[in-house]
Amino acid sequence: MNFIELVTRLDGRINRAKYWLGSIVTGLIFVAITIPLIFAQGLPEDPEDLKSSLWWLPILQLIFLYPWTAIMVKRLHDRNRPSYFAAFMVVPILISMATNFLGLTGDAEHSGALDWILGVIILGVGIWFFIELGCLRGTIGDNQYGPDPLAAQVTAPSR
Repeated sequence: MNFIELVTRLDGRINRAKYWLGSIVTGLIFVAITIPLIFAQGLPEDPEDLKSSLWWLPILQLIFLYPWTAIMVKRLHDRNRPSYFAAFMVVPILISMATNFLGLTGDAEHSGALDWILGVIILGVGIWFFIELGCLRGTIGDNQYGPDPLAAQVTAPSR
């Protein structure tokens, strides 16, 4: 499976190594796009203007949400979990992005209950997904989502 298939297709299975590689490379691409845009635009002198000057950041985050979701779904499949489990992570992130955009949350100096609730949910699900997707081995052998991605890599030693 090449990188384009990894970040665009929602079918199949990937092992932990491909999950980490895909996540890290996608994250580095996001940073490689974001940092130059921030410096090209210039940071405002007044911190109050920072949020309005980065109006394009939620759009970029939405664009990258699909590749991250595709990687998550394939890894969930390897753990024999349904695709909709990805919604446990994606939905709170989307709600957080929407409430930040609407100005209901996202003010670091005046955090409210909604900021904390969303933060705790995202942190809790993030820890669960870190363990589930990043640390635990996938289902051994074929499952309903496809063949074991490690089956081709495991060969018996010849004697």
